[in-house]
Amino acid sequence: MPRPEPVFDGTEGDVLIAIYEWPDVTFSSHTLTQRLNPNLQITAPEYRTAFAHVSSVIEEHIVRGLIRGKRSRDADGVFFNNLKLTPKGEQAAIQVRKRRALPGNVQLIMDVVDAIRKRDRGAGG
Repeated sequence: MPRPEPVFDGTEGDVLIAIYEWPDVTFSSHTLTQRLNPNLQITAPEYRTAFAHVSSVIEEHIVRGLIRGKRSRDADGVFFNNLKLTPKGEQAAIQVRKRRALPGNVQLIMDVVDAIRKRDRGAGG
């Protein structure tokens, strides 16, 4: 029996999409945290929390074989440099992008159906 596809919500999906959409950018745990949390100052306590969360997501993606990178260490602890998607990670990023676009596509379809109904009511009455 095939396993269900994992669903990457929130930061899990954001990390995959960021690396996918910027293939020529060299990401690290730090630069991804900054990109995903642009309103946080690096010196703010909330930034450390965000960094810990993004680092945890990156490690989980590495365990799943979605991302590869070079492990390093600094004052904040272990982090990763040169993050790249694996082929499996590229597939997951594409699936996340499609899944996130789905509500917008459904709304577009509903708007078209509504416009057709209004047009048909106007022509018939």
